Amino acid sequence: METVSRSWVLRRNCAMTPRQLCTTFVALGSVSLGVSLAWAFSGAWVVLPFVVLEWVVLALAFLVYARHATDHERVTLDGESVCVEVVRGDRHDRHEIPRQWLRCSMDDGRQGLVRLASQKREVFVGQFVGQASRTRFFEEFRHALSC
Repeated sequence: METVSRSWVLRRNCAMTPRQLCTTFVALGSVSLGVSLAWAFSGAWVVLPFVVLEWVVLALAFLVYARHATDHERVTLDGESVCVEVVRGDRHDRHEIPRQWLRCSMDDGRQGLVRLASQKREVFVGQFVGQASRTRFFEEFRHALSC
């Protein structure tokens, strides 16, 4: 029996591309700087340190967003094994599970994540997608396993 390789990618729904993120940061910073300079020229110089603080906080928030914008899980069902790759920030984990020992179930205890387990290894999948997408992945994956 010949098995067909299948792959699923479960990733976050990020609303902004890196270019849009940079444009937004510059636009927000420019507006804040313009307003603070107007107040500073009116004599309220104490506003400027708060604008610098605002820029630092915005930059940190955008860096955290950008770092995790590409987080995803890739599940590949190929012949004799199932490969699960999890990318979270700069961390990349890879798990291989033999197909003949694989058990697939929806886990009730961990926010309804999909549980892929064998004799010695257990991997939870679906942390970056909603419940409906997890359920659809679970059904498609079980169907692909049975073929």
